[in-house]
Amino acid sequence: MLNLFGSPVSTCTRKVLATLNEIKTPFDFTVIDFAKGEHKQPPHLARQPFGQVPALDDDGFKMYEARAMARYIDAKAGGSLTPKDLQERARMEQWISIETENFSSHAMKFIYHSVFKREQPPEVLTKAGAALDVAFGVMERQLSETSYLAGETLSIAEYCFAPYLEYLPATPAAAKIDGFPHVKKWWATVRDRPAWRKTIGG
Repeated sequence: MLNLFGSPVSTCTRKVLATLNEIKTPFDFTVIDFAKGEHKQPPHLARQPFGQVPALDDDGFKMYEARAMARYIDAKAGGSLTPKDLQERARMEQWISIETENFSSHAMKFIYHSVFKREQPPEVLTKAGAALDVAFGVMERQLSETSYLAGETLSIAEYCFAPYLEYLPATPAAAKIDGFPHVKKWWATVRDRPAWRKTIGG
């Protein structure tokens, strides 16, 4: 049995939860309480040496880093969230990299500020907002051509972006997506998937 250690409100934990829910893989979920500092205590540091979440234990095989975990979980279950076509698989990897390098850190500035109440200076939010506009513009061009980021089927890439898009409506960046109709339509489709609703407790 897979055992996932994380927090249900953590963006990276949600990437893995969504993957598990989408492919209907049974798992146990152990909540790591940030308020009690459990993520920095020896038992969790033995699973995740950086003191972050999530971490995974698959019958003794232990790993961390959410995107790698999502790939592993999907591959073990048959790879339904990884395109079989070489070019589409490459595009999925490209979008996972874009989320890592050009999207999540900017989105998190707004999420820290408004959701987790870690105030960010105005100039930081201004810079992050401009970067999000660039990322949304690149997404818009792709999604004007394909239904999903990698092609015509859902992939791991969708669930790498989903946790940030779920939180952004509670931030000053809420209206940004309105300027990108293909992104907005795509997100509505992803957001309404049963696996995502289950991930966020909906």
